[in-house]
Amino acid sequence: MARLQAPHYRLARWLFLRGLGIIYLIAFASFAVQVPGLIGRDGILPAAQFLDYVRANTGTERYWLLPTLAWLNASDGFLLFLAWGGAFLALLLILDLLTAPVLALLWLFYLSLVSAGQGFMGFQWDALLLEAGFLAIFFAPWAFWRRPSEQSPPSRIVLFLQWWLLFRLMFLSGVVKLASGDPTWRNLTAMSFHYQTQPLPPPIAWYIHKLPLGFHKAETLFTFAAELVIPFFYFAPRRLRFVAGGITILLQLLILLTGNYTFFNLLTIVLCIPLFDDTFLRRFVPARVQQRVLPVEPEVVEGEMPDEESATPAPLPVR
Repeated sequence: MARLQAPHYRLARWLFLRGLGIIYLIAFASFAVQVPGLIGRDGILPAAQFLDYVRANTGTERYWLLPTLAWLNASDGFLLFLAWGGAFLALLLILDLLTAPVLALLWLFYLSLVSAGQGFMGFQWDALLLEAGFLAIFFAPWAFWRRPSEQSPPSRIVLFLQWWLLFRLMFLSGVVKLASGDPTWRNLTAMSFHYQTQPLPPPIAWYIHKLPLGFHKAETLFTFAAELVIPFFYFAPRRLRFVAGGITILLQLLILLTGNYTFFNLLTIVLCIPLFDDTFLRRFVPARVQQRVLPVEPEVVEGEMPDEESATPAPLPVR
């Protein structure tokens, strides 16, 4: 019988980091064009004035409370450097150039903007991107002088932490709805007016809103199942984990079609990528990418027999 091996996540890591680069690019570029009007010298909440106020009323603990490179320089030029510089670094990440050090700089630049951005950078998706970006620093291969196919596999500890981050995000999203005390979540009618009250609803939201109440109750039940039950299957055997990841991605795609939460749902989809191992992802990834990322030796996933062509027969004993 052929020897079975544990699943590998090299391809999953490579796709995850490229997806994270796209999210960083969206986040930095979208904020860069708003910097002068939001936190610039003549903006709504100038960062320089804010930091001067904090400096005047705190001691050295300000560097811990508000960790930002803007303490060095809070001019419009430097803030734009952080924003557009972050967009440039995101392009390097997408192109798989110096991935690990680029990830560290991306996290530092974005943390700097979040700390100086005040209310404009204090949303849930900003905190999620910072946490995902910090984990990615340790998930990425640091031996960037080697070809991707020659780099060591991702850390199983960090892989588990990636699953744990996604679990906390989804499960707590469901808990918050029930813990809010809002009776519309308990009687399943919340979605009947959700599309009217969400921020910047797209045109399709109008049509979804007009659907019968029974449909809205069914989608509320689906949301609860996807957020309160499905996350536990992120830690299940691989096939159940794949189903859980697929349901989570489906929920995020539906939200993308009917709502506008900037890059929040896209980032959640990217966080789902590490749920899938290389054997599964090979079906959807071009061969040239596989040749670049995966080792030459074929990999066999636990619980699956290798193909007959790739299986190497055991040598006969010498008598």
